[in-house]
Amino acid sequence: MGETLLHPISPLEGEMSGRTEGGDAHPVHDACGCTPAASNPRPPRDGSDPQNPVTIISVGRAVPKKGYDVLLRALARLPADLHWRFVHAGDGGERAMLQRLAEELGITEKLSWLGAMDQKDVLAGYREADIFALACRITADGDRDGLPNVLVEAASQRLTCVATDISGIPELFENDVNGLLVPSEDPEALAAALERAIRDPALRDRLGRAAEAKVRASFDHHTSIAQLKSLFETAARETA
Repeated sequence: MGETLLHPISPLEGEMSGRTEGGDAHPVHDACGCTPAASNPRPPRDGSDPQNPVTIISVGRAVPKKGYDVLLRALARLPADLHWRFVHAGDGGERAMLQRLAEELGITEKLSWLGAMDQKDVLAGYREADIFALACRITADGDRDGLPNVLVEAASQRLTCVATDISGIPELFENDVNGLLVPSEDPEALAAALERAIRDPALRDRLGRAAEAKVRASFDHHTSIAQLKSLFETAARETA
């Protein structure tokens, strides 16, 4: 995706016609063209109940620029009294290495690696989760994301986003206003932001609502169906 926030939302492919492959109707888009956020509020989990952990989701290819090694190291730094689980959707060449790293860090039992998923299942994952996390970086050869579509999608679902402050990400998120941003390559700072979000459901609700409002206010109402389809296809490739 490009470096600037021009047409930030990528609706589900099936919703171009309003139906899934099986013929069931999808929810209708609202005035801005976004898939509406779920109407039911998320439960106010705070990481204190081992039977009801806070769910952190991330969607994207397991490749260096996504910074998943940093995210795993941040998760491993979370206090032992916090109860959380991490869900990753997407394939990518580093997945096996990341699974080995998770084992070394002693957090394997808290992680679920779902692989590539249909976009409708990703949407369900956003709605079931409490936090979206992405630790994007600029690699040694300059590879980087602009503004990842998955962050825009998560924000459109009123999901609190914890991310790094590089490239186009600060165009959508302002720290402590509609998300939590930390420096790239800093697992300690990322762990502190995650801990704060885990422990404070009221904060998550405030940030999530503000993020959803920013996405909808930034959306170009005149974007064509062809542009929307292109954006969806870009987002779909991020989980492949």
